[in-house]
Amino acid sequence: MGQNQYLIIGGSGEAGQSAIAAIRSIDPNAYIIASTTTNEPVSNSDLSLFGKRAEPGLATSIQENLAKHGRLQTLQALIYTPALGEVGFPIAESTPPQIKETLGICLDPMLHLEEVLQPKLTVAYSAFYWLSHTLAFYGSMGIAKYKADEWVLKDPNKRRIVRAGTFFSKSVRGISIVLQRTMKQTKNPDLLDLKSKFETSNQKFMDFFLSYAWEHEKESFQNQFATPYRPTIREDLTRGLTRALQTQAPIVTVLGDWSWEENQMPHLPEWFRKF
Repeated sequence: MGQNQYLIIGGSGEAGQSAIAAIRSIDPNAYIIASTTTNEPVSNSDLSLFGKRAEPGLATSIQENLAKHGRLQTLQALIYTPALGEVGFPIAESTPPQIKETLGICLDPMLHLEEVLQPKLTVAYSAFYWLSHTLAFYGSMGIAKYKADEWVLKDPNKRRIVRAGTFFSKSVRGISIVLQRTMKQTKNPDLLDLKSKFETSNQKFMDFFLSYAWEHEKESFQNQFATPYRPTIREDLTRGLTRALQTQAPIVTVLGDWSWEENQMPHLPEWFRKF
């Protein structure tokens, strides 16, 4: 029996490693190719593609590497994890240059990879970008997640979104650093409220930021579930992708112990339509 082949863009991070674990759990014979921006092999992958950044030209570079290794065959799934963009200010204040730069990392390379490689399934990651606290600081990253939601619903038979709760990662740590700097000069009432709560918390900002996000997630979703809220961890991402690879629903959400499926856009402020 031939091996199913999977490609993970960004295999070294939390999402990438959880994706590898998910694939191994449901397809033990899988051949997993993982890209990385580093020169270190991606743990638990069968083939690492080094120095691959989410930027124009990524699809061509990946295609050339697959051909060189004799792996230019149909992918069972393409899993795209990069998430980097301008944060620390309200999503509604995102400028066209900020959005363009963020989409150039978070979305556009995936669209090109999907077009060039024609995988059976393409999977991206999203977040609760429309919750009140996230609207206040997620910046142009919020627009990228919004565009990804639109993307998945345009072809739900071949696309999936894994939406996950806030978990500790390099990306979240980066957001917290920028946000702490932004709060010192903000006039936004939501960010001023966050600043005030931090100043009375007696916590390091990273710890406060995670607790703040988790409390908002709990307030938003606890009444829908009998089991108590808990923060999301890597194993939950694994559960999310496992489900996404097996379900027909375009959006799979994991939030701690909770999981559910969706097939439509979340309820968003009307101003999102301008982007």
